[in-house]
Amino acid sequence: MDGEMGEDVLSEILVRLPHKSLARFQCVSTTWRALIAADYLRRRLPLITSGVLFHDAPRYGAGGGRQAYTYACASSSSSSGETGDGMAEADDMGFFPRHGTSSIIDGCNGLLLYYSSSPQQTFHVVSPTTRRWAAIPAPRRKTLLSVLSFDPCASPHYRVVCFTGWLPRSASVEVFDSERGAWREHGELDFGLDTDAMSATMHCFGGAVHVLAYSGHVVRIDLATMACAVTALPAPVSYRARAGHCRGRLRYASSDGSHLRFWELVDAGRSEWALKHELGIGDLVPGDASGSSLQATTPTFLFMAFHPDREVVYLWTPGKLVAFNMEQRRVEEERVFGSAKEGAQLIQIWLFPFSRHLASCLA
Repeated sequence: MDGEMGEDVLSEILVRLPHKSLARFQCVSTTWRALIAADYLRRRLPLITSGVLFHDAPRYGAGGGRQAYTYACASSSSSSGETGDGMAEADDMGFFPRHGTSSIIDGCNGLLLYYSSSPQQTFHVVSPTTRRWAAIPAPRRKTLLSVLSFDPCASPHYRVVCFTGWLPRSASVEVFDSERGAWREHGELDFGLDTDAMSATMHCFGGAVHVLAYSGHVVRIDLATMACAVTALPAPVSYRARAGHCRGRLRYASSDGSHLRFWELVDAGRSEWALKHELGIGDLVPGDASGSSLQATTPTFLFMAFHPDREVVYLWTPGKLVAFNMEQRRVEEERVFGSAKEGAQLIQIWLFPFSRHLASCLA
């Protein structure tokens, strides 16, 4: 059948399928697997948009426990990559048997990190796309903060970084590498800054964790060497500040309450940044050219993420995720996450392409 249909026709059919179907259809034949894994098909597929939501209203899992956090996922509504509007629906996580008794504590590019402290601390990494999961052996020490790092474009392997103790300017860390299948301890990770200045706002990219510091810096932790590099930021760090990457370059989003500013790192050694874009409430709400009435009548917009390849930023306003094109100065996509009745708040989102590594992870 593959020979009769031809690879060109088959590719046109595959590119129109949901990403979850693509993950399953790799098992049909070697021809299908090769086509789905090919870069040509991956470049034509829309990015997968996923996020973790917090719900003010009670949500109950299979075990009857309260599930405050859920995972929602959506790809672009058009197979050609054009954007549109739609819903981002919560995934049914019932396939994971510990969903009702564990909590989502982090996620990265399509993988979720679950944690349970009873009867002992237990970690699971779960893929909602392939509906597979893996248990991680417990680290030696009790964890205080855990981060998941996964790049589906580079490798099917992931890392879990657990901070197990705080010192004045450093931390004790254990790192689980799925390729090795074991934890590795690092006695003192020297941040180069006072630990009290470090925030919990982190961004994983290119085998490194970028941590924002309230002192006005970003700390890059190289997960291969566990070396830290400190770079001064161009604007103060607040709870609205975020770091991310676009076109392979580190960017920083800052807000003063009425304007969002987006900076790109030019030279890390000299802490040199370039202001790429600025966005005011008047750009998002027609007829409101100033931010003076923001608190009273205009919905707030919080920065969530950068598009990895285009000059597009993703903003959260209650119940809705907005994609804003900074070059064309227009909203090009809106997606509803959760509902007002649930009091849903979007905590974090990821935008990533479908890849063979995403499909084969946790296999």
